[in-house]
Amino acid sequence: MLRLLLILISCYSLITFAAFDWQGHRGARGLYPENTINGMKEAINFPITTLELDVVISKDNEVVVSHEPWMSEEICLDSKGKTVKDRAVNLYTLTYEEIKTYDCGTKQHPRFPQQKKTREFKPLLRDLISAIEPSKYKYNIEIKSTPEDEKSGFQPEYKQFTNLVIAQITKFLPVDRFTIQSFDWRVLKHVHEMYPQIALGALRETKYKAKDVLKELGFTPAVFSPDWEMLTSKDVKFFHSKKILVIPWTVNTTKEMEKLIFMRVDGIITDYPNLIMEIPQKIYLLEPECLANFNRFEGRCVKIPKHARASTNNPGWVCNGGYMQKRNSCVKIKIPKNARLSDDGKTWVCNEDFKRYRYTCR
Repeated sequence: MLRLLLILISCYSLITFAAFDWQGHRGARGLYPENTINGMKEAINFPITTLELDVVISKDNEVVVSHEPWMSEEICLDSKGKTVKDRAVNLYTLTYEEIKTYDCGTKQHPRFPQQKKTREFKPLLRDLISAIEPSKYKYNIEIKSTPEDEKSGFQPEYKQFTNLVIAQITKFLPVDRFTIQSFDWRVLKHVHEMYPQIALGALRETKYKAKDVLKELGFTPAVFSPDWEMLTSKDVKFFHSKKILVIPWTVNTTKEMEKLIFMRVDGIITDYPNLIMEIPQKIYLLEPECLANFNRFEGRCVKIPKHARASTNNPGWVCNGGYMQKRNSCVKIKIPKNARLSDDGKTWVCNEDFKRYRYTCR
């Protein structure tokens, strides 16, 4: 009964709150082994709109759902239940039948103690999509390519890699149901040139200047997805001015989520899609009602500082009498000897028989 209720809530969210893109990172990594079919099914128990996942290539050119092009010692065991050594098992040197023999779900993930322990294997992309479809969910598919991995033999040449992935996806999904994202901007440039109809997400984990991103990329992507901790309100405003959506990763607390929503991001990528149900739906509507102590001003919710009240003038609030604005706060006005607060409450004036001299009355 609970599962049915969650599914109904999820469907309702898809219809009503499609303007905000909630993405389940690697499915629901905080709750279930990552990048697995059952992990994706766990994610859609909650009000997500998009399944985020990663792909690599096997020896027999199969598109495999995996975050690394090797078996991670953090989460994987071999067929005998023994921990693998990191990077020792190169997926690009294994056939998919060999890859399936590894268990990447039983071992307890050290950073996700809530994650369910269950035997899982890395699925093929086509099998994962087939297990979810038909549905209304979108897919945000990351091509896990790097120049270093290409040079070290963990992947095919990046153009070949990209072509294999797109050939597989387009057999199952129309172009309006998926986005290709990557930290390797060579991949994005190739897709933009060869498949201009496909929406692209530019991932970023290093420092950047918003105005330089488009110069570096060479075109305008559909989405910019930085590490959420590097994102600023000014960045969001800049990218929106260029008609680019901003969807940061990986946001794993409700406090962080609400902070970003009030920065006007267009979506959030999270390991914990269950937390979405703790966020008041009104704050991520297209035109959300502001929470207490916030005021809607120029299309966004601005926080009203202590000793202030809402205002229709910039910056959306005004200090109470006896207080003056200092950046984003209101500080008490210091009234010197032989002076009194002015009638407008914004400054002070000298009493009768006294004249102002700098910050004193004489």
